[in-house]
Amino acid sequence: MSVKLAPRSLFLIVLALCVVALLGWYFGRYQVRQQEISLLQSDLETTRLNAERYRAAQRDLPELRKTVARLEVERDQFLRALPASAEFGVVLDEVRRNVSAAGAEMTTFTVQSGTASGLPTGVRPLNLSLGVSGPFAAMFRALRSLETMNRFTTVSGLNLQLPQADTFNPTLQGTLNLTVYTFDPAQPAASSGATPAAPAAPAAPQGGTQ
Repeated sequence: MSVKLAPRSLFLIVLALCVVALLGWYFGRYQVRQQEISLLQSDLETTRLNAERYRAAQRDLPELRKTVARLEVERDQFLRALPASAEFGVVLDEVRRNVSAAGAEMTTFTVQSGTASGLPTGVRPLNLSLGVSGPFAAMFRALRSLETMNRFTTVSGLNLQLPQADTFNPTLQGTLNLTVYTFDPAQPAASSGATPAAPAAPAAPQGGTQ
């Protein structure tokens, strides 16, 4: 027994099948293709921007090389302006003169090889511990003079010993800890893992002991 559908029903069935097929094509093919096209366009834009950056960097490369060469020359000049490690006695004598000019007295000193990371090749830090004495104002002036001593010293600590309060301006005893940066031309040839020894201690300044 066959069922005969009315033309209107057949039309609606065919129309529904067409709509389902159209939706399947839209979500299964068209939308996926559009997403792929959008992704490719985004990748293309990113590639274009990167290419522009690379071309700009390539145009700036000669000037950048000149700048790097100039900075290397300035760095070498700065390093060679540091006191030589072998002439540490000159640095120590300058420290003594600064302390004396401030009205204090340098009584003792000790020198040890320092350690620091990230320094340019050839730069050698040395830890200098000074025994100083004098009134508070003189000690303060000595500290300030050492802080501004050219550009190769940093003050890392100050310890003061207060005497018995028998005067309004007592003579203080203290220890100044400095880091002195020197330049050793022979250091680049040394092993990078080796810690260089401290330079031989110079003769004690007049009026002081080592």
